[in-house]
Amino acid sequence: MKKLLLTLITCSAFIVNAQAPLGEMMKENGIDWILGSWKAEQDGNTMALSYKWSVEGHVISSHLKMGSNESFGVIGINPKSGKVEQSGFNNKGEKVTGEWMPFGDLPLLKFQTSNESGEERSMAVAFKKVDDETIELQIYSVDDSGNIASSSEYNLEMKKSK
Repeated sequence: MKKLLLTLITCSAFIVNAQAPLGEMMKENGIDWILGSWKAEQDGNTMALSYKWSVEGHVISSHLKMGSNESFGVIGINPKSGKVEQSGFNNKGEKVTGEWMPFGDLPLLKFQTSNESGEERSMAVAFKKVDDETIELQIYSVDDSGNIASSSEYNLEMKKSK
């Protein structure tokens, strides 16, 4: 029995350690600059976006507030697929699910919102580091087949907030 228990513990430790934590993955890919709080003012409206560690090195919380719209989610690595996924909800009662992936040399979140009527909307946002205090969000449409448009529909510059 001891031998079986020891084997299970050893195998579990190997499986857990087989995948690099999200924090390591972000540092290795040079995208940890996305962490922090960001703000933009446009047409008299404020947009606030933050990415902060909820579980250091493993789970990031995301919070977006834009006018009367607000959403909250968590980002982590799906242990089965190895993909970086985001899941959350907004103040309209919609579920927001997405996947983070490379888009050229930029990190990109491709996500979908689902409401109680079953209506689904998809879009993608690429993040570009302009400098240590500025990022640019590039908003892309996503077609019904899940293909991301070749050029952004809209770009928005955000400044780091303290």
